[in-house]
Amino acid sequence: MVSKKVLKNIGVFAMAVMLAAAPVLAVSANASQQMRVGAGSDTSDTSDTKTPAVTSPSPVSQTAKTTTTNTNTLRKNPVFSAAGDKLVSSVDGVNDAKSVNGVIVATLKADVLAAFGAGADATVVVDVHESNHGPAAERSINDGLAILAANQVEAVKGPVLDINAYLNGQKVTDINTPVNIVVGIPESFRQAGYEYAVILVQEGGRVSILTDEASFDTTLISFNTTGFGVFAIVKAPAGSFDSYK
Repeated sequence: MVSKKVLKNIGVFAMAVMLAAAPVLAVSANASQQMRVGAGSDTSDTSDTKTPAVTSPSPVSQTAKTTTTNTNTLRKNPVFSAAGDKLVSSVDGVNDAKSVNGVIVATLKADVLAAFGAGADATVVVDVHESNHGPAAERSINDGLAILAANQVEAVKGPVLDINAYLNGQKVTDINTPVNIVVGIPESFRQAGYEYAVILVQEGGRVSILTDEASFDTTLISFNTTGFGVFAIVKAPAGSFDSYK
């Protein structure tokens, strides 16, 4: 089942300025009960389980730079902007993806906790791995490419990541309020005159197109998401994703 839902969250990514995040809403009660048991434990095959759709998210602003203490693994995977700013994730987690130039959660930690419906003492972890998704998820990625093609967007697929979130050790698939994720685009995938987007595939084959909130910086993509799963970075000529914003 393929959804043409497009996230239309408002959020401008500012490179050197920390913005105060807007109030956020509580998480949907439909989070998966899978436990986080260690790095690389998720298969991210979306072939079987169906989950209810989330409610429409409210807009939320995000921060470009955070200084929260993170795990050593995350410290090895910051994102550097074209201006040379070092962007560090606001939450902990394992991050061993090598196909991109870093991945961070850019939303302030307090706002991440609120987006997950969690209190100040809760623990939110976001793990990032090279994707090991199965054939069902690959078909859904191709469905996303077909949706784009049907709207005259000839997108090219690039790196694919598994990004999974956990609240107090339990896997969370959907939240009601978006958080901002920033990914460094590898030089091998950058192309002059092109812009980037993400095809998100979630359990049950749900597909969303997430657009870039920082199109002025061609070295990275900044996108808002209310879900976690398989994230395929795609590119197309500049202006191609305007109808999805």
